[in-house]
Formats: sequence, C-alpha cells, structure tokens
Amino acid sequence: MKKFVTLVIIAIAILSMHAQEGASVVLLNYNSVVKKVEKSDADIQDPKKNVKAATWFKRGELYQDVFMIGLEQLQEGMAPATVTLFYKEPLGIETETIEDELHETYNYEHMTYTFVNGALQDWKKKDPIHEDPLRVATDAYLKALELDDKAKLGDKIKENLIELKIQLKRDGVNHYYADNYDDALISFENVLEINNLDPFAGEMDTIMVQYSGIISREIAGKTENDELYMKAIGYYTQLTEVGFGGSNTYLQIKMDYLSLGDTLKALEIMKEAYTIYPDTVNIIANIADTYIQLKQIDEGIEFMEGVIANNPNIPETFYWNGRILINKEEVEFVDRAIESYKKAAELDPSIYYVWYDMGYIYYLQGADFYDRSNTEEHDATRERLLELGKEKYLEAIPTLEKAYELNDVNETVKFETLDLLQRIYYKEQMMDEYERVKELKTTM
Repeated sequence: MKKFVTLVIIAIAILSMHAQEGASVVLLNYNSVVKKVEKSDADIQDPKKNVKAATWFKRGELYQDVFMIGLEQLQEGMAPATVTLFYKEPLGIETETIEDELHETYNYEHMTYTFVNGALQDWKKKDPIHEDPLRVATDAYLKALELDDKAKLGDKIKENLIELKIQLKRDGVNHYYADNYDDALISFENVLEINNLDPFAGEMDTIMVQYSGIISREIAGKTENDELYMKAIGYYTQLTEVGFGGSNTYLQIKMDYLSLGDTLKALEIMKEAYTIYPDTVNIIANIADTYIQLKQIDEGIEFMEGVIANNPNIPETFYWNGRILINKEEVEFVDRAIESYKKAAELDPSIYYVWYDMGYIYYLQGADFYDRSNTEEHDATRERLLELGKEKYLEAIPTLEKAYELNDVNETVKFETLDLLQRIYYKEQMMDEYERVKELKTTM
C-alpha cells in the first residue's frame, strides 16, 4: 500500500504531542461518556441551556473525548506489547499476510488496532458513540463562539480548537492509512475550515493545504474525477501565493493539468513559475519538455534562446536546448543540437545523459549513412557513405562509453548505452569490445 513519507512525518509529529502528555492521560470510560453524551443532547434541547455559550463549549469538549476513546495512549508505530500494556489483552487477534507483510488485527470491545510487521498502522472504532464526533465538536465550538458575545470563553475555545485541529489531522492520517481517502480529505479540509474562524484570523496551515491537495489528487486518480484535480490545483495555487514549496509547488500543478489533458495550461503554469524561478533547472526542463509534447518546436527554440541568454552558465539549459533542436530533424538543426550538447558537457562534463544523447545522435547518423549505402548504386557515393557511417560510429564510441562510465543512477539508460555500443562494435567488427559490452549487459 503506497504511503506518502510526508504523511508519516505529520503522523509522528501529531502523535508525539500526545506521547508527551501520555503519563497524565486517564483512559476514558465508554459507558460514562455515553451517559454524558445523552445529557449533552438533552441540554441543547433545553431552551434555557441551549442559549448559553458554556453549554456548547462543554459539548465541544465532550465530543473531543468521544473521539479520544481508545486513542488516549496510542501512537503510530507502537508495538503490540505496548498497546496491551495500556489497553490490556485483546479479545482476539486476526492475522494475514498481504504482499509479504504481516498484518495483525487486535480486537477489543470497542476498538480494533491493526499492526503491520509489528508496528501500529491504523485503528477503527467498532461501535462509535457518534460516527463523526469531531464534526459535532467543531459545530459546538462554532455555536459557543456565536453565543459568547462578551468573549469570556474566547481563549479557552481557541485552545480547544488548536487541540481539535490536532485530532482532525490524526483522524485524517488514520483514514489515509486505512485507504479511506474521501474521509481523510474531509478531515484535512475541516482543519482548513477552523483556520478560517475569527480566533485564527485566517491562519494558513500550509501543511494541511498541501495534504488536502495530495489527497484530492489521489482520489482523482482512483476515480477519474476531474473536479478533484481542479480542487488539488486550487490548493496548490494557494501555496504558490505564499511561496510555500518553491518551484516544486508549480510542478504539482503542472502534473494535475496534465492529468486533465490540458497540456497548454501545464505549459502556462510552468512559464509562470519561470518568471519567479528563472534559474531553476527543473522548471526549465519541464517547460522544454512540454514544448516538445505540444510539438511547438519553434516556440520552444525561441524560449530556450532566452533561457540561455539569462542563464549562460547552467549546463542543463544547453542540454534541453539540444533536446528541442533535435526535433527539427533538418541537418543544420541537428548540428546545432550537437553544439549545444557539447556546450553542456563543457560546463559540466559529469552529466551522463548529455553524453548519452550525443552518442545516440552519432549512432543514428552513422546508421543512416550505412542504410543509405545499401541502396546506393554509384560506387564512389556508396564508398563515401560507408566512410561517413564509420566516422559517426567512431565518434559515438567514446561518447557512449563516457555515458556508461558516468551513469550510476539510471539502469535503463545504462543498458541502452551498452546495447548501442554492442551494435556499433559488431558492425565495425571490434569483437573484443563487442564481447566485453555483451558480458556487461548480461550482468545487469
């Protein structure tokens, strides 16, 4: 089950707060809380009590307790032995192996806890007092704020709302790990709702905005819901307005536009990012690649000329300039592409894909000359084509060998590099080298 590292981080941060308070937390009694809920339900029907801010404030606190039943001492990653230390032995344990991971579900009267490979991953309430206690708590505090015309409870309400946001985040993370993405999104968005209340003066919780974007996209990907992609774009746009996440936030928006099939909007957002981050390689690369996808090669060439003028010392700008130029196919553009690759290699000779691309171009040129020689009837022309083919292959050899030597990160390209070399060495009857790269391929 795919999980985001960022969600793991927030889960640890949230639950560590409770861990620090753990020693002073008393386990809540289910039946006692049920009775208090019944009394609270009666109080809000009482015409004298339901107009008092204190009634709604206490209801908010009570429903926070409703949520915390079975979670008081719980921490993500906790071992089964530690859980049983607090909550005693379970009524039963169910085990199954999923994708080579041991899943153990500890069953209690009101809760189940799921451990994966000996670490707590998520929990579920079997007979919840209320299906959405944190929503009830939120609404209760909203009512308390409305009735608290003299602001006597203002500080206490804000303090409880801060704790409520922590609980909502915790709830969202649990829903996420249980693959309940819709509920996870609701929990995270409820945090954003609280941040819009007067006590927080529109405070932006950038992490929650980011996670709401992540979850919106994940649900959209599973359900093909274009509206959720647009929602994700909206969240990430909020982040760009405060500079959160830097250029990567724009890349997230580009991904969502591409998922919507709107490549033009993807290009537009990347160009907007370029105005803010003109020396960011990833932005430049994404713009160049998008021009190629759109087959707007002339526009891409024009854009890259401006990029090079602004960033003459960034090797990747010359690499991507070469990538665009090569799409023109005419000989003069191919030559310009090679010159651009050479400039990139001059600025940084350690970039393996610069050498690979150059070597691949030389290989294609050589193969073309050899193919043309096969159908050429004029002897002198045929001989010249063979000479040119050999020249290009001999140019490709050291370039591709360099690409292989430098490439420690991309096994696919590394294999393709050896494959090209093997073809060249066989064609040129360099059999010792042919056997060497053939052996290297078999060991990958």
